[in-house]
Amino acid sequence: VPRTKELEFGGVFGVALLMVVMPSTVFYLLLVCRTEQASALSPPWPLPSFRSLWSPQDFALVLAWLAFQALLYRLPMGKITEGSLLRNHSRLQYRINGFYAMLVTALMVGAGLTGGLNLSYIYDHILQLAFAATVLAFSLSVLLYFKALLVPETALAPGGNSGNPVYDFFMGHELNPRLGLFDLKFFCELRPGLLGWALINMAM
Repeated sequence: VPRTKELEFGGVFGVALLMVVMPSTVFYLLLVCRTEQASALSPPWPLPSFRSLWSPQDFALVLAWLAFQALLYRLPMGKITEGSLLRNHSRLQYRINGFYAMLVTALMVGAGLTGGLNLSYIYDHILQLAFAATVLAFSLSVLLYFKALLVPETALAPGGNSGNPVYDFFMGHELNPRLGLFDLKFFCELRPGLLGWALINMAM
C-alpha cells in the first residue's frame, strides 16, 4: 500500500488540534447551555471537576446503549449488500438494517415511557454521559489503531497510511476494522450516534 502523500485537515498539526478542539467544543457548549445566559461568549465558570464528570453508572449506561445497538446490528433483518472491491479483490458484506434498528429502539423507548422510564435522566446527566462516551470513543480508537498495526498492508486505509502515528490515528489506519463479521467502522460511524442523538432530543 503506498504511503499517504497528501495530508488533509492541515496535516499532523491540524489533526492533533482537531482531536483537542472537537471534544472541548462539545463540553464547552454543554456547559454554556446550563448557564443562565446560555451564551457562547460567556465562559461557564467554574469548570466541573473530574470527579463530577466521572460516573460509573453513566459509563455503564453508555456501554449498555452500545451493546443494545450492537445486538440490533447483528439481528437477521434487512438485506445484505456488498461493499466496494478491495485491494485483495474481495468484497465485504454488510447487513442494511439501520431502519429496523430505529423502529425497535423507538418501540423500546415508547414501552419504557409507558412503564415510567424517566428520559429527563439524560438531561440531568448529559455531561457525565458525554464524558463517558468520549472516554469510550477514544479508548476504542486507540485499540483499533494498535489492531491496524497487525493487519496485512492490503487492509490499510489509503488516506491513513502516512507513517505518522498521530495523523494515521485520526484518519483511521485500517480501512475496514472488523471483529469477525462485526464491522466496527460501519457500526460506529453513524448508528449509535444518530439514534442516540434522536433519544437525546426527546429527553430535552
